[in-house]
Amino acid sequence: MQQNDFKGLIHSTMTAIIAGIVISVVGILVFEYSSNSYKTDLILKQENQNQQDQLISNEEDPVFSSHISNEIIYSSDNNFEISSNSINKAPTKSKKKITALAYSVENLTDDKVVLQNNQYKLLPMASITKLVTAVIAKKFMDQDQLIDITPQMVATYGNEARFRIGEKMTVSELLYPLLMVSSNDASEALAMSYPKGRKEFIKEMNNWTNSIGAYRTYFADPSGLSSGNVSTANDLMIITKWIMKNDIDIINITSNKIKNLRTHTWTNPTHFLNLSIYLGGKNGYTVQANRTGVSIFQIGKSKKVFVVVLLGSSSRDIDTLDLLDEAVL
Repeated sequence: MQQNDFKGLIHSTMTAIIAGIVISVVGILVFEYSSNSYKTDLILKQENQNQQDQLISNEEDPVFSSHISNEIIYSSDNNFEISSNSINKAPTKSKKKITALAYSVENLTDDKVVLQNNQYKLLPMASITKLVTAVIAKKFMDQDQLIDITPQMVATYGNEARFRIGEKMTVSELLYPLLMVSSNDASEALAMSYPKGRKEFIKEMNNWTNSIGAYRTYFADPSGLSSGNVSTANDLMIITKWIMKNDIDIINITSNKIKNLRTHTWTNPTHFLNLSIYLGGKNGYTVQANRTGVSIFQIGKSKKVFVVVLLGSSSRDIDTLDLLDEAVL
């Protein structure tokens, strides 16, 4: 073998070795990048799931407080009567330590506002939105309309209803998961199935609240997930009073503890269902809104109805019962 041929062989061998090393290094780097990217995707997905779980778990306060007067709690079984002072006094701010940023308490039977604070303050309402979603679904949709549950519907943030893709439910059936377990999927299923489309469904929500005098209420979505869904304690009282007078079935659904429908079982998590005086209502929670609530109670031998509305609460159950206690006694 000549010297030039030998040098060429060595050069070729070295080139092949270097190329192999480069390919190996690039392969390792690509693998590491792909692995890290995959891990990042998993972490993001887990964080998203944790946020969903947090949203669902916080729909109700973690601790139920029943420190309200025993007289009131068991008023349906005794002769407890409402104090005349609670009926005649002018609306005032609560003397108790209330965490809610805004609230309003009204004696509907006597048409008297008893307690209020920042009642015109515009705040996110979270899932209280679903009361209006139910109103629009009942007013403008065929209650027997069959709705196909699609991937787009179940892709909505939260999965309280446990729908299966491809199953069919009527408009009237969807109201149960909507109002009992605060299903965001049910909200979207109704809005997306509106004959004129989701955008028009939300437009109807805004038109309707404006038509009944809730002028400061605005909806950006049908579930309440958006912080753009805003209202005031005063407006929410107007909405609640309209529903109480014109479509009490919506409130009745919210007072159901359990609903079985074919393969589904929905259990209402509302703590106030443990009280004999509770008639129904709707709670909500998002990070932006904190805890929100509309709660309806019937108290005393005269069966007077009180509504407690609050927004931006850090302790919804305690706030509600404190306000009710002060309004009644």
